Amino acid sequence: MKYDVLLADLDDTLFDFTASARQALAETLARLELPAAEACLRDYLEINQRWWERFERGEIPKSAIYTGRFADLFARRGLRADPAEANAIYKDRLWRQRNFMPGCEALLRQLQPVCEVYVITNGTAETQKRRIAASGLAQYFRGVFISEGLDCRKPEKRFFDLVLAQIGPEKRGRALVLGDSLTSDMQGGRNAGLPTCFYGDAARADGRCDYTIQALSQLPAVLGLS
Repeated sequence: MKYDVLLADLDDTLFDFTASARQALAETLARLELPAAEACLRDYLEINQRWWERFERGEIPKSAIYTGRFADLFARRGLRADPAEANAIYKDRLWRQRNFMPGCEALLRQLQPVCEVYVITNGTAETQKRRIAASGLAQYFRGVFISEGLDCRKPEKRFFDLVLAQIGPEKRGRALVLGDSLTSDMQGGRNAGLPTCFYGDAARADGRCDYTIQALSQLPAVLGLS
């Protein structure tokens, strides 16, 4: 195999964060007795993405995201609710969702005997750990690395250096970064001098992407497995 170590992003790479977030938000709004219109769900996803991108750029601490995104959503939609309460309900609902990207479990089963799979994520530590535990897929991961535990974040070079220091520096030449984010995963791989595989629309891929796939079923060929 060309690569037998996979550093894989979690949200919208292995787990379908978009579907889970929509479900968790709908349940949150229902709990708060607020309207859960489709436009509101779309607004949340856009606002949430913008806040996470600010975190990736180092402009804000992660803690600012949680109430900030709901404050922005409620202001945009003209809703009256406590952003902190909304975030607490949302986090409790989010980890319970079990939505995976198409082909995720089949891919992990195929890779388990021949490839070490590590999760690398900027997500909230408590939520990500609970989601993985509830997913039934934890057995396929050799390790889970969350930015909070490393005191740094993707796309910082230090994040990847710390991951490799823990799994074995000798694995650097055999590792591939997989993710759906150009600014977090692809840029992070570039910063760390690691090859990258972008999971998404090929039209969006740029010079930070060594490989591009539009389905997880295409990844084994990139790894050199098939």
